[in-house]
Amino acid sequence: MLIKSILQSAAIAAMLGILSATASTQDLSPTELQQRTVARRAVDAVIWGMPIVALDALRQAYYRDGKAKNGDIIWWPKGSTWKNQSLTPNTSLRYLYAFVSTKDDGPIVLDLPAGANGSSFLGTVADAWQVPLTDVGFEGKGGKFLILPPDFTGEVPSGYIPIRSRTYNTFMGIRSILASNSVEDEKKGDDLVKLVRIYPLSKEDNPPAQRFVDMTDTMYDGLVRYDESFYTSLARMLNEEPLQPEDLQMMGMLLPLGIEKGKDFSPDAATVAQLQSAVTEAKVWLLAQQIQIAGDWWPGSQWKLLIPAIGPKTAFKWTVPTYFDVDTRGAAFAGFFLPPAKLGGGSFYLAANFDGKGEALRGDNSYRLEVPANVPVSQFWAVTIYNAETSALFLDLPRPTLDSLDKELRKNADGSVDIYFGPKAVAGQVSNSIITPAGTNWFPWFRFYGPEKAVFDKSWKMPDIEKIQ
Repeated sequence: MLIKSILQSAAIAAMLGILSATASTQDLSPTELQQRTVARRAVDAVIWGMPIVALDALRQAYYRDGKAKNGDIIWWPKGSTWKNQSLTPNTSLRYLYAFVSTKDDGPIVLDLPAGANGSSFLGTVADAWQVPLTDVGFEGKGGKFLILPPDFTGEVPSGYIPIRSRTYNTFMGIRSILASNSVEDEKKGDDLVKLVRIYPLSKEDNPPAQRFVDMTDTMYDGLVRYDESFYTSLARMLNEEPLQPEDLQMMGMLLPLGIEKGKDFSPDAATVAQLQSAVTEAKVWLLAQQIQIAGDWWPGSQWKLLIPAIGPKTAFKWTVPTYFDVDTRGAAFAGFFLPPAKLGGGSFYLAANFDGKGEALRGDNSYRLEVPANVPVSQFWAVTIYNAETSALFLDLPRPTLDSLDKELRKNADGSVDIYFGPKAVAGQVSNSIITPAGTNWFPWFRFYGPEKAVFDKSWKMPDIEKIQ
């Protein structure tokens, strides 16, 4: 009888809770209910739209900061600095960015030379949703690639490698890799870069001169703004691109926000205020999710595979037989851009958000990372730190990266390398120290260029970052 009485009491309490909630929602006016709908849908819009808005942020910076037109190549011939405000760039490399639109120009040629004189390329071509279409430059290979519009039905001319995209806007992110940091090897790399050509197929008989824009001393602000402009960007990109079947349901859910295919997006002041609140909430959610979607690379290690397993498993289409993983996709592209078509093909990255005791990495503290000897790479390794709030390089930080190409990097007698992080350089270890801004949280990426078998079979292991006094 006692158990029956307890169950009855619990049932009554649950019913009263439901009735109370129902009564409170019944008191909402139609206007308040509509506002709640906008708030919910606006948060989901940020999560769903993150990859295409993040790419548009890079594109708008390409136009605005690089003063570039479609088909131009903006690049960092001296390596990226903190002024390259993309998501998680590596300052050891010389990046080349290019945007094209097959809607405006028809099929586009990317003529990429093969590696030569110790210099090579490694990059990816992706659509507007950051679905990688192909990797280029792997193992020093070049070729003439032909990017095709979504509605292309013609024959591909001989001599071209076709790249079929479901969107008109296409992004090329290519890394120029040098044999060393010497002046001679830098010149060899420059000479190879100047052979890259991007032009419409319609001009193949007389390709225009390639325009290069040196971004070395230019602030490139390619980060998503978590304010109402997020929705302006989303509406713009949806209007530029064909809708995919998987987009239709979300397009219906965007209608209360005033985002509709073929129509201008002009929210009133009240809606703008709601959108600002929603995008702020979405940012907090995305940052929290970034840590949760990463999996341990070595059992019990703080080093994580920063790309969630569903990404490469689905060729970064994020679709499995039973669902489309909107949440994981959104969190992933809030933290990086342009994943490779083949994970581990030419490069491989690991990230860490915590030290060996599971505590967040703070700019006020000092830490040491022991990089064991014989890092399994055929080219080089690098470690770079980022602002945990933005997933970008810290502003005004002159040296966020240390790599094995650095001749001043000090090695231990056994071939290992100690890397130090902290608000000031460790005495006697200036060449091995990365300064971390006080009052911030940060995280590192450890990059393997030319990763070898021991990375993937995990026979080589790196210890966690340890806090030091």
